[in-house]
Amino acid sequence: MAGIVAAGLGLNAGAKVRVLDATGKVVASGKDVTAATGAYGPIALSGSGPFRVEACGSVGDRPICVWGATNNGGTLNLTPLTSAITVLASGQSPQTLMSGAAQGLSDTALASAQTQLRTALAPALADAGLASDFDLLAGALTPGAHTGYDRLLDSVAVGLGADTQAYVTLTSRLGTGTAYLETGTTQGALSFDAAAAGVDLTGLDALFIKLVTATANIGNCQSKTIGLEALFDAAARSSVDAVSAPFTGSKDAAQLVCLRMNGILGEGEVMFGGKLLPSLLGRCDFGTGDPLCRVGFVYQNTAGLQRRLGLEQAAVKRPAGWTFLGNRLEVQATAAARLVLTRRVDSAAPDSYARSLDISIPAISVSGGGVLQCARVSQKDTSGADVALALFKKAGNGSYLSLWSVSSSDATPSLDPASGATRGNNIVSLPVPAGAAGDAVARNFVRAGRGLKIELFKDSACATPLGGLDGDAISVELAGQLPVTAASQAAQPWPALVAKAVTDLTGMKGAVNAKISYGPTWTLPRGDLLPDRALLCTDTACNSKLAELELGVVVKGAANLIGSFATGASLSATLGNTALNTNSYKLLRITGRMPDGLVLQLDSQSCSAQIAGLPC
Repeated sequence: MAGIVAAGLGLNAGAKVRVLDATGKVVASGKDVTAATGAYGPIALSGSGPFRVEACGSVGDRPICVWGATNNGGTLNLTPLTSAITVLASGQSPQTLMSGAAQGLSDTALASAQTQLRTALAPALADAGLASDFDLLAGALTPGAHTGYDRLLDSVAVGLGADTQAYVTLTSRLGTGTAYLETGTTQGALSFDAAAAGVDLTGLDALFIKLVTATANIGNCQSKTIGLEALFDAAARSSVDAVSAPFTGSKDAAQLVCLRMNGILGEGEVMFGGKLLPSLLGRCDFGTGDPLCRVGFVYQNTAGLQRRLGLEQAAVKRPAGWTFLGNRLEVQATAAARLVLTRRVDSAAPDSYARSLDISIPAISVSGGGVLQCARVSQKDTSGADVALALFKKAGNGSYLSLWSVSSSDATPSLDPASGATRGNNIVSLPVPAGAAGDAVARNFVRAGRGLKIELFKDSACATPLGGLDGDAISVELAGQLPVTAASQAAQPWPALVAKAVTDLTGMKGAVNAKISYGPTWTLPRGDLLPDRALLCTDTACNSKLAELELGVVVKGAANLIGSFATGASLSATLGNTALNTNSYKLLRITGRMPDGLVLQLDSQSCSAQIAGLPC
C-alpha cells in the first residue's frame, strides 16, 4: 500500500502513518511521510482487511490526522475527503475509528460512501475540473499544485464528528453553504461563487514565498524591493494587537510588522530566525470588490512557539496580482470553541465537562468617532434564521466587551439590554449550557455552519448602530466545533497524565517562600492535539498561578514529543506567604488546539482535604 497525504498543503516534516488490520492489530506504525511530496509507503500489509490507515502530523500551524481504509492495498490517498469516506462507510467518528475491530468498510460500503460524498461535492468537483466520478481514494494528487484534487482540498473545509450518528460536514471556502452528511443521508448543499474560478491560488503561494523571504531578517523586512512594503496592499492595515490603533497603508503597516518582529513593538520578543508557516486557505469573499481571502500569518520562532501576527488576516487579488491586506476588520473580533474536562486525580470521582465560546470583541473607537459599547452575537439555525446567543457590553476599563449576564453572580447570558449585569472586565467566555439547550447550540454550528454575526452598537442600550469601516455588523468564523453529545466530549484526545505526574501533584508541598518544581508528563492518544500551555495553580479559576509555561512544536532532538508535539512541561515557582501542604488544593491545567481550532482544556485537580469520591 502507498499513496499521498495532503490537506490543502502537504503535511510538515515529521508526519507518521499507522495501519490497523480488521481485528485492530497494528500492522505498521511510525512510517514516514515525505514532506516535499506527501508520499508514504510502500507498506507491506499482513493479516486480514479491511485495513484502517491514519496519518498524523501538522499542516501550516495546525495539528492534523487524516484517515483512509482499504481491503486490497494498492494506492490509498489520505486526505480530509478520504477521512469523510471512511467515517461514512464505517459509521464511526474519528474518536473510535482507530481502535478495536473494524466496523463496516467493505468495498461496497466504501464505494457507496464515496458516491454520496461526490454527489455533495458536485460544484467543488466542477470548480476543480474533475469528473463527477473522480476517485478520491486513489486519484492523482499533487500537494500544493492547486489544481485538480489539490484544488478540491483547498476549496472545501471538512468537519467530522458524532451526534446520534457519525457525521461529515462540507463547507465551501469559495462560496457559501454547508452540507451535512450521515451515512446514506445528506442535508444542505455547497455553492461556488461565479468568480471562484478567478481565484489563482498559485499566485497566492507566490506571495507567501515572498513573505517568507521578507521575514527572514530585519534587513529583508525593511527593504524597499524585497521587504514587506513591496508585498503589502495600498489599503493594508496592521496593529500590535486587537485593541491598538492600526497602522494603515503599505509603508506604515509593513513597518509596524517589522518592528514587532524585531522586538521593538509588542512584547519585546525578537522573532527573526524562525520561519513563517505556510497558510491554509480560509473562506474567500467576492462581493462587489476584488476577491479577498482569509489567510494565516503565523510565525514559528526558534523555540518552536507560534506567534500569530494579527487576527483575521487577509490577502486580496488585485488586477495586478495578490497583495497582503493585513487586518480584515476594523473591529478585530475573534471566537473560539472551548471544551473543559475537570478531573480529580487524588481520588476517584466523576469527571465533568463544560462547553463555552470565547468571544473577544475589542472595546475600541472606530472611524467616524463611534465608541463600541455593546454587541449582539448570533448564530444561524438550520432554517437560516439568526438565533441570538448573547450580548456583550463595555465594562469599566476593560479592553474587551464583557458578557452581559442575568446578574453579577450568575453567568447565564441575558438577552435583554435593560436587564442584567457585567461580572467584571474582559469577561469574554460565553458558557454553553449542559443538556439539550447546549446541544442545540452545538448542533446549529454543525448543520448550519460556524459563522457568527456580531452586531455593533455605540450605546449601552444596544440600539444605535456603531458605523465605522465595518458597518453595522461583522461576521467571524468560530474556530472549532463544539462536540454535541456527552460521549463525543469524553472521546476527545485528552492528555493522560502518567502515574508519577499524578503522585507528584498530590504530594506537592512547600514551606513559606520555598522553591518548588514540578515536571509533569503525559501521553496523547492521537496526533491531532497540539498542547500549547501548562499552568500550575492553587485555585479553580487559575487566578493564583504558581507557574505557567508556553508549549509548542518540539524542536528536533528534544525529549517529550509525539511526532513533534510536547508531552511534558517543566514548572517551577517560589511560594509566597502561604505554605503549600499535601492536602492543599492544586491544579494542573493543560490546554491545546485541535485541527479546527477547538480548544481542549484538561484541569487535573488534587484536593485530598475533600471527601473521597466527590469532585473538588
